[in-house]
Amino acid sequence: MKTLVFTLACTLSLSTLYAASTPAPAAATVQVAVADSVDLNQYVGKYKFEGLPFEFVTIAVKDGKLTIDTGSESGAMTAVKDAADTFDAAGRATLKFKRDDTKKVTGVTLDAQGMSFEGKKEG
Repeated sequence: MKTLVFTLACTLSLSTLYAASTPAPAAATVQVAVADSVDLNQYVGKYKFEGLPFEFVTIAVKDGKLTIDTGSESGAMTAVKDAADTFDAAGRATLKFKRDDTKKVTGVTLDAQGMSFEGKKEG
C-alpha cells in the first residue's frame, strides 16, 4: 500500500512539474541564468532512476537552456543561485548533479516533495 501511495505521489508531483500555470512564490528558490562560461553539455545524458514511475530522465540543451524530459513531461530548468551543479525544474523539483574525482558528471540527485532519488548517468 505504501508503494502504491508513494508511486502515486511521485507521479502527481512530476506530472505536474510543468503543468502549473502559476509561477512558484519568489521566496521559494532564487533562480538565475547559467553563466555563459558554464558548458551545459556536461550535464546532457540519460539518467537511470529506481523507485519512480519512470525509469529514465533525459537531460538535454535546447535553445541554450538545460531541459528535462521524463518521457511524459518536459521543460526548461534554471540554475539555482550559489549552488554549483544545481538546477530548479519549475519549482517542483531540484536536480543536483554529481561528479567523480575527475570532475566528470556521473549522476544526479532529484529532490521533490521532501523525497530524494538518485539517478546514474548512462553511457
